[in-house]
Amino acid sequence: MNPYGGSAGGSQMIGGSSGGGGVRGNSAGLSYADDSLGNTGLTTEAGSAADITQNKDEDSLAERRVLLMGMPRSGKTSILAVIFDNMQPYDTLSMLPTVQRGTYRMSMGITVYDFPGIDDYSETQYNNLSPSVYEGEHASLVYVIDSQGDIQTSLSTMYSIIRMAQSVNPDIPINIFLNKVDGLSEELRQDIQQDVQNRVMKTMTYESLNSTFVQFFLTTIFDESIKEALSRVVRRLVPKYNSLETILNSFCSKSSLDKAFLFDISTKVFLATDSSPTDSLMYMFACHTLEAIQDIVAICAGYTAMGEEEAGLQKTVVGMDGSFKIYVYQVNSYSVLLCLNTMLIARQDSLIEYNGSKIAKAIRQILR
Repeated sequence: MNPYGGSAGGSQMIGGSSGGGGVRGNSAGLSYADDSLGNTGLTTEAGSAADITQNKDEDSLAERRVLLMGMPRSGKTSILAVIFDNMQPYDTLSMLPTVQRGTYRMSMGITVYDFPGIDDYSETQYNNLSPSVYEGEHASLVYVIDSQGDIQTSLSTMYSIIRMAQSVNPDIPINIFLNKVDGLSEELRQDIQQDVQNRVMKTMTYESLNSTFVQFFLTTIFDESIKEALSRVVRRLVPKYNSLETILNSFCSKSSLDKAFLFDISTKVFLATDSSPTDSLMYMFACHTLEAIQDIVAICAGYTAMGEEEAGLQKTVVGMDGSFKIYVYQVNSYSVLLCLNTMLIARQDSLIEYNGSKIAKAIRQILR
């Protein structure tokens, strides 16, 4: 039985005859070059906390950027430490408060900036922060709220930031992370989200602020919700995202796949997916599967450098209880294509593998 309810549609090959699909490649798996992790990492900008107000810092901001802001102890830096540094959630409890702007670099030229906590917007350096940080069509704002803290004060600070941001960039996406929901019942989580959402939308409407691009996420560092939320933020910044989505839609349709994700290898953040609804459990399952495959490859094969053309041919096939399969194709040194599929007929394996190899090469060409 397929846990995600895939349909038994017909299958087609992509861009070629079935001659190449019958050869089953080595499923020993993915190999990752040492520099695949070099695309992601933290750097802390030199100087005191007040330095972030200087124009010289704003001039150096990446074009495709995520601005992570919020009150102290809301969990901003802990979120990034878990995602980018693979820190264990409980280890973040001993982290010191952020006093300087941190920079976390992802693949595809996307950079996440971690700003120090804001106690009072009117009395901190953020009141004098250059509006240029919000400029550009590839900027996105993330505001983190401690769902078990002083929500009203946090919202007041957020409104001040939104006013400034929209004064220079009316269409900037605003992503609100209701963080630290671990330990709360599902009913209480939904009540908090509904209450905050109602208050935010009411206030923004009253103040004539643009609420078109506002999103709300329930997050905690103790599960994959933070990675899923960041995925939904950064995919708006991915170059040629519409083309990637179209290709993945075609792949899923012609190969009868339930879902396809293009993952950043190091962070497990998905950079693109097909247009079918993404269930949180499905994403969590895909994340854990990719982590398990990486661990196995690291033990059995080690980390072996390879060329880009060879990387596109590496694949891993995982069978689940004889009725469900996961296909993983390495696209380049920093991304993989992961597909979830119900095994309908035995001969479909070769078809999916053939189509998957061609799709991986097409994605690699788009990303160049």
